Amino acid sequence: MGFHEDFRRGLERAATGKFRNTTNLARQAGVQQASLSRYFTKNTGINIDAVARLADAMGAKLVFPEDEQEHTVKDVQFISAQKVSAPRSTLGPNEDDYLAVPLAATPVAAGPGLIPEDKIRGWILVWRHQEAVLWRSNLVAVEIGRGENSMAPTLHPGDIVLVDRNDREPEPAGKIMLVSEPGPDGGAMIKRVATQRLDNDVELVFYSDNSREFPPRTFRLGRDYEGDLTRAIAGRVIWAWSDMSHK
Repeated sequence: MGFHEDFRRGLERAATGKFRNTTNLARQAGVQQASLSRYFTKNTGINIDAVARLADAMGAKLVFPEDEQEHTVKDVQFISAQKVSAPRSTLGPNEDDYLAVPLAATPVAAGPGLIPEDKIRGWILVWRHQEAVLWRSNLVAVEIGRGENSMAPTLHPGDIVLVDRNDREPEPAGKIMLVSEPGPDGGAMIKRVATQRLDNDVELVFYSDNSREFPPRTFRLGRDYEGDLTRAIAGRVIWAWSDMSHK
């Protein structure tokens, strides 16, 4: 299908699904309901501003061919999806509402480029309409490993975090991020990050919530990472799944 056909199909699905009707969709997007109704019933055109507003309301994202390599997520296709806690007659999940995010070991997730196929441990299903996930596409999931207690009580071994690899900005201080120590043998880990200007360089502080057992580590962006922030920070944690059965 072409762009117009894909957009119209997605618009119809959103109007009858997430937004329940065209009135709610138009209100949420800030477009005239009459124009949207004519588009559906009479196939009249709508201006580019309305297209952009509707796309934003749906959480849609325009992807150009040269940007495709930046996307780590994959589309989802449900085949006889098993439903729990709902009658069998209930309509199943809509595959367009979900993203399949690769689950990888921390050092792999912190590495450059796409996750190698042989390094993907599994796939995490993510509801794309969650506010933290909207408009994000370069995502990877990481499991907190056994014995990794530095972020307790916020994160515990076995918890899974969702990392946006396009969000590497450390400010404001306190963001939970996927970081790497300098050098080829430097470890990758989940830490909070703070920065400060110091002697014509930038000091990076990687610190834990469990600071008594895991004191902060400090590095210099220029001295230790050759001024390349992407070597120090691989992405920001935007979501987490936590095992609440033992808490």
